[in-house]
Amino acid sequence: MQFAVTYLMDQLAPSETFIQRELDQLVKRNWPIKVCLLKGGPRQLLFAPFSCPRGFRLRFIKVAVARVLEELLRAPSVALRILKRLPQAAALVREVVDTDTRLLHSQFASITADLAGIAARSVGINWSCSVHAHDIYCTAPEVTRRRLQTAAGIAACTEQVAAATAAAGVPQERIHLVRHGLPLIDYPLSAALAGEFVFIACRLTRKKGLDTLIKACAVLKGRGLKIPCVIAGTGSELTKLKQLCAKLNLNDQVLFKGWLTQAEIRRQIQSALLVALPSRQTPNGDRDGMANVLVEALALGTPIITTTASAASEVIVNEKNGILVEPDDQTALADAIEKIVGSKSLRAQLAREGRKTAESLFDGTSNILQLENFFKRAVVIATETQTLTQGDYTPT
Repeated sequence: MQFAVTYLMDQLAPSETFIQRELDQLVKRNWPIKVCLLKGGPRQLLFAPFSCPRGFRLRFIKVAVARVLEELLRAPSVALRILKRLPQAAALVREVVDTDTRLLHSQFASITADLAGIAARSVGINWSCSVHAHDIYCTAPEVTRRRLQTAAGIAACTEQVAAATAAAGVPQERIHLVRHGLPLIDYPLSAALAGEFVFIACRLTRKKGLDTLIKACAVLKGRGLKIPCVIAGTGSELTKLKQLCAKLNLNDQVLFKGWLTQAEIRRQIQSALLVALPSRQTPNGDRDGMANVLVEALALGTPIITTTASAASEVIVNEKNGILVEPDDQTALADAIEKIVGSKSLRAQLAREGRKTAESLFDGTSNILQLENFFKRAVVIATETQTLTQGDYTPT
């Protein structure tokens, strides 16, 4: 039973490949999917306040005003952001009506969720939301609760973010664990187990802990173990990381590759000795979920090292399918790298067990079925939206 689903997203970010994979799989399985963006490209919703169909305008105004007032005294910045984007919410109502959408789905519990909730209630359909990491960890719990209170379902990609969403006051029965899947046929177990460099691909932000990785490379160099490190990606920390390399005399050992395509990242992972992502929790609570690059490495059989600060600790058993270290500990990270370098049998075990983990938890074929079931539950669940009667508006 497929039905029309409209996705609302802030933008199509290059680092969010898991969303594009999800969309591709749904379309391949004949789901009528419409994607609307708040910014970027031809899919961007126009700032068109009068695009809301006439028969829905009164209801839209009532719902929008109520939502803005709900936040105005509690979280003024949230209220102002909603107010600024209301013309796009009006355009979203038009998209929902024109495509006969039965479920409106927001990616991230952010402004997209605010607008999705307004548009869905204006039309009288259900809406749902996928929550990830930053959108929950860096938002006040009471804002999250109000933002998601009318959602028919919340899809959480990790156990940690599911727990944080529930802790914010969102009903547990509305929260479902739906992990991001990977097309495993495109990621065969193929690690050579003889790579000569450490690899990571990610956004170069504070929470990724790449300064710890660079310091670990310096520790290893001091031990006489000069292992090349390849860092792919761009971000706000790039200049600081390069300065740290210069300070530690690692310019000839650490290579910054910039942003790579998915095919190039896959080739780098296949050729690497290991993938290391020393994530940390930042002062504002932000931390990683289950990073794409780690899932890809598990599937390909490249050993991974990460920290207990991220949701990877949900699926990694230390020295079985990966190695876990404490965040911000360059010595522990260096020890872990040296352990993998020195043991071919450990590399083989990590490769074998990593692949098993990918097959059991991150198989895109299985996980897309979970998402489809989530959509089917969300579209029929009784919510506040469904208490609206046809008499409240007359579609045109």
